[in-house]
Amino acid sequence: MSMRGYKYLVVVASAFSIVNAHAAESDMLKAKKLYERMTGVKVSSTKPELKQVAELIAKGDTRGAANYITGTSDFLNVQIKNLSLKLSNKDESVKVPFNDFSALIVGVVRDGKDFRDILTADYFYDVKGVPNETDQRTRMFNQANYTPVETSYMNLQTALVQQPRQKMVKSAWSTPYLQSEKSYEMVSLDNNPEPAGVFTTRTFAERNLSGGTNRRAVEFSLKQFLCVSMAEAADSSASDQYVGRDVERFPAGDHNKYLTSCKSCHSVMDGMRGAFAKMDYTNFTTGGATGTYSQMNGDFFNQHGIQADYNTYNTNYIAKVTADILPDLVNRQENSTWFTTRLAYLIKRGTAEATARGTLMGTLDTIRDPAVANAIAADFSAKKASVLADIKAKRTTDEYKNMYTTTCVNHFGTANITDQERERRFLICNLDNKREMSLMYIHYESSLSGASEAERTRLLGKLINKGRPANINLVTPYLEAREELRLFPRNVFDSSTGVAAKMNKGSYPYGFVVNSDNFVNNAVLGSKSTFFGWRGGNAGGGQGVKDFGKMLSQSRRFSQCMAKRVYESVCLKKLESTQYSTLVRLGDRFEAVNYNLKSLYTEVALDPVCGVVKEE
Repeated sequence: MSMRGYKYLVVVASAFSIVNAHAAESDMLKAKKLYERMTGVKVSSTKPELKQVAELIAKGDTRGAANYITGTSDFLNVQIKNLSLKLSNKDESVKVPFNDFSALIVGVVRDGKDFRDILTADYFYDVKGVPNETDQRTRMFNQANYTPVETSYMNLQTALVQQPRQKMVKSAWSTPYLQSEKSYEMVSLDNNPEPAGVFTTRTFAERNLSGGTNRRAVEFSLKQFLCVSMAEAADSSASDQYVGRDVERFPAGDHNKYLTSCKSCHSVMDGMRGAFAKMDYTNFTTGGATGTYSQMNGDFFNQHGIQADYNTYNTNYIAKVTADILPDLVNRQENSTWFTTRLAYLIKRGTAEATARGTLMGTLDTIRDPAVANAIAADFSAKKASVLADIKAKRTTDEYKNMYTTTCVNHFGTANITDQERERRFLICNLDNKREMSLMYIHYESSLSGASEAERTRLLGKLINKGRPANINLVTPYLEAREELRLFPRNVFDSSTGVAAKMNKGSYPYGFVVNSDNFVNNAVLGSKSTFFGWRGGNAGGGQGVKDFGKMLSQSRRFSQCMAKRVYESVCLKKLESTQYSTLVRLGDRFEAVNYNLKSLYTEVALDPVCGVVKEE
């Protein structure tokens, strides 16, 4: 070959090399753009996964590249986790702790399940490899099982574990000890009688079923899963047959205001809220208020005889301690069983004795010592005999009855006791009723002139039981120290229907009375039916929250809402109302891929309207 021909080949080879280099660079840029859009993660071109994506793009397999991305940890740990967090709260913020609601959504996506399961499933997802993962309190009473996902940057590809059957709590032992430290089960669980995906998670209950009348649950569900505001769902032509008793029919005295401003929303909302009639976010307690809450179902409460169990516990523990231990606490103070039991418990839990004793003395400073009170009464009788004689003489007058309280002055007329005892009873009664204005308080205060201000305040406060806890708040720490404190869900349900009492708040006599968890879909008239695209056996309503979940998830609007959410997160632009045909098309694609959310991300990323990459 001539030198001239050789040079020609070199030039051609160099040209091909440059073209290939540019092509490879272009494929890598496409891969990077596709990866970042689908995962929501900014990455370096050196990230190993990008090489695989770029190679698939180079082969013309853009769909394979997108599918590969949906199997990466970045896709699940960022894109899907953020979607799950947004869906879990009304503000659609990602700045909320990871929770059981979010875990179910992430798990359904990771495992390629039908995404409609998030509204109907009877399973949940746990997080493994977290502290105290065997302790059910970390799931049922708080979200400690889930929060380490973010605080410890856990990989959801491997950390989530599907568990069969959603549960509810019948009762639980209240103790600071960990489950791993005890041989008995601290939480008594049984199957939820009506599981319905995220609707029956603790997070949903906390954010939508606490207080109120469960209308919030309907509004939240339409917004999060159908992308429909309550204003859009409202229908002034719908019947107001199911509007509750708490809705004012004559706001500001004007019935027309109800017809034009209230009826349209409440006709739809109140028709649907029956699905949540037997659900509540309930305080678990022994009688006093606690910070322990969990989801509860009225049928579950009644079927398991929880009220009867609480009554038995109350008799055997609460009432017994109240009758036996608290009087002993009053009479023997530091030497009482209550004090010594609590002191030993605090020391056992690691509190220094001096600190523990100081804490308990703070409680004693709110409880009158009868011996001291009796001594003050005796001193008053000896030094103020004329005052008592005057009160005794005028006890029947209205002036003295008002001044000293009728019940108290009547002690002077008590038969078969000594004069000294009559005076003591009067003075103690006067102390309980008049407190700082009582005769004994004023007398005692004058005798403490030499004490420091802090000591005077302490002694005078103790004399009048200032700040004394309610009996139940003395009983519970004692039972806790004995490992006998048991929490039960507060009874807020009708014993025959299981309906939560809050569902029938209000007094309008012709308002609808909820006596079951049946619900009616009033958003079915005229254009509303097309707007929502209701389908299936529950399109017109049903019974319970599972049927409600079916009604939503089987609608066309559910598919379109999920398509809209995916489009806006991947394409980084709003899907405008003018793009209705795109919304319908992407919603139909979601259904065509059997409601697999991973596949929907692929469909959206490759859609020409999105413009991330062009499918080869």
